[in-house]
Amino acid sequence: MTRHPAGIATSIAVLTLLLTGCTVTAQPEPEDYTGTWVLEGADGDRATEFTVSADRTYTARNIPLDLACRTGNAATSPPGCANGDSANFSGRWKVADGDSTGIRFYFDDHFVRQGYPTSGALGFYSGSLDVPRPDYLFVRSSSD
Repeated sequence: MTRHPAGIATSIAVLTLLLTGCTVTAQPEPEDYTGTWVLEGADGDRATEFTVSADRTYTARNIPLDLACRTGNAATSPPGCANGDSANFSGRWKVADGDSTGIRFYFDDHFVRQGYPTSGALGFYSGSLDVPRPDYLFVRSSSD
């Protein structure tokens, strides 16, 4: 009878991983982001929302300036950043790459903001990512 020490060691390693509950978290797919995302608690005609389309375009309505106007530079910011209390704009989006999951929004090829998946919602930070909760939380519209 021949023993295979490498096979036994591999089996033990796989069993250990299964028993300790180590799992790899799946990255969201592009279709996980499509639909209309409304600011939590907002409703009506002036609702703050992102409508994310499968063709990698989006439309943003009534977005607060501290969320839309990241750069502080009117030339590289969406319309409405120079004046007003909210911004309406559209552009292209892509799934974030690397270690950071989420969706990245661009206006006129300039990065605007990244939304992070948070318990079925999209969280946006207007300042530091080190705070315990996103500054803005968008949920799927009930009409989607």
